[in-house]
Amino acid sequence: MLGERSRTLEEQIAAAIPDLAGPVQGSGLSFEQAAAESVRLLRETSRPVRRPLLASADGLRSATPAFILRDGEALVIRDVRLAHRPGARRDNRVRVAFAGQLARELTGLPVARLEIVNGLGEVVEVEPEPDDELARLSARTLELLGAAPEPDMLLAHSHCQHCDHYAHCWDRAEAEHRIEVMPAVTRARAEMLRAEGVRTFHELAARAPGSFARRELREAAPALLNEARAFATGAPVWLRDPALPRDRTPVWFDVESDAEGERAEVPVYLWGLAVEKGEPRFEPILSELTPEGDADAWRRFVARALEVFREHPDAVWVHWHHAEPMWLDRYIARHGAPAAFVERMRAPGTLLDLHHRLERCVRLPLRSTSVKFVAPWLGFRWSNPDADAAWSTAQLHRARATKDPAERQQLLDEVARYNADDLWAMRTVWRWLEAQRG
Repeated sequence: MLGERSRTLEEQIAAAIPDLAGPVQGSGLSFEQAAAESVRLLRETSRPVRRPLLASADGLRSATPAFILRDGEALVIRDVRLAHRPGARRDNRVRVAFAGQLARELTGLPVARLEIVNGLGEVVEVEPEPDDELARLSARTLELLGAAPEPDMLLAHSHCQHCDHYAHCWDRAEAEHRIEVMPAVTRARAEMLRAEGVRTFHELAARAPGSFARRELREAAPALLNEARAFATGAPVWLRDPALPRDRTPVWFDVESDAEGERAEVPVYLWGLAVEKGEPRFEPILSELTPEGDADAWRRFVARALEVFREHPDAVWVHWHHAEPMWLDRYIARHGAPAAFVERMRAPGTLLDLHHRLERCVRLPLRSTSVKFVAPWLGFRWSNPDADAAWSTAQLHRARATKDPAERQQLLDEVARYNADDLWAMRTVWRWLEAQRG
């Protein structure tokens, strides 16, 4: 979805540049041919070029800025980023500065300035990185691509999981039993543990709470040691009884919301629920993706929730993490709701965060306590293995953009199927916890 938005923005900018050559990259030329054609256009013509391919003589360095424009006899490097303040990020500044350095090296022409068009369509001038700093970064990159050892660090799982190298780094770290794969081990704790000679979760599991020299580690010892024992044994380490409510009717509850939050026309586009009565039936309440449809979907959800409370006065609405209570409060403020609904939903014990309950009672040998990790560990499988929250949001935006009603319905049906799987995943975790009572 973001790629489509970026390409659309670049197309709009390209349409406003007269006599534009290219795009060179992606035109069917080989890498070498595209690199040669880019240099020819820059050296022999004064035309602006879209998607030039700049490659160093040794073939080890390359850059593909969105545009190279002209300012007299000088070049202007212009890139495109969806962020509203792209110049605030160093990687963006390095990207355009590196392209400028290569362009200058290949053509002999000076670079007048570096620019980034932001997500608002504004041209922002960027301060260049010093040449010596670019040289240092290039040298380090080439070193890493050669025989140098890889950096010995992992960032947080939530940060790493969207990286192209996630499986490479994390699978190896897990195979090496490194402490960094444990959710309780932050980067700061990892450094302190390594300083005390602890590098694997087996070594950590063997330690006693009072054996750490640093006060921060002694204070964190209960969480660290229990989690380390789970990883070392591959089995759950129980802290307390799950204490799930007895003799109450679970209502599995999950929403699908736009990543733009309340700035979106339709912040929540699907309210999903299933009542644990016999074989539970999935009930998706979808919005029509308009402001009016947003209000209508909320009214239908509220009406159904009140029916559930009448039929099951003991109902406990089970959700995962904090999104559902947050959106209930925001929609009560956004569209209003009957006093009976507000009173029941906000009554103590009506909403139960299963993720919070899980983390209070057990430590698991898993990189993350997301339901996407816990439920598969218990044997559950999503019908679409590629589906996640980002996928769901992308489906929403595709559904909103299409003019074909059948395609829109198909996209929304896929989102509903994913939401249903989320409910059944929660149900799997609940039933497993329920079996551990006592």
